Amino acid sequence: MKVEKDNIITIHYTIKDENNEIVDSSLDEEPLEYLHGHNFMLPGLEKALEGLEKGASVALWLSPEEGFGAKRDDYILELNRSDFGSGVELEAGMEFDVEDEDGEGIITVIKIDGERVVVDRNHPLSGKTLYAEAEVLDIKKAEDWEIQGWKHHSH
Repeated sequence: MKVEKDNIITIHYTIKDENNEIVDSSLDEEPLEYLHGHNFMLPGLEKALEGLEKGASVALWLSPEEGFGAKRDDYILELNRSDFGSGVELEAGMEFDVEDEDGEGIITVIKIDGERVVVDRNHPLSGKTLYAEAEVLDIKKAEDWEIQGWKHHSH
């Protein structure tokens, strides 16, 4: 069986930045399982995994567009301090999980100016060239109910 659309793929992966620092890895955790061909994986890595069989590995550089995307200026937002709830001690660099019309993501506090809080909705790794390694541990054909479940699962 090969990695192809509508298969559930299990991989171990490591993502490094341009300085060879590990920014994400499954090696010390459970392997990652995802539905192939439905944008649940970094685009460049998903493309590199296409057609591989169990036991195969890939290692490649990903451009920002193949990884977490280019930085978007329209993702720099100005919020009110009250948007974070009472009692939250805000400081630059803090990250918060959010869900909005663009889906789930992370916002990073850039600057606090009185009641104004400037945040970045870009993923922390957007705009960066990344090095990815992955090994295919398992491949199984997804049943229709599994595909529907994944489609309702957030990315």
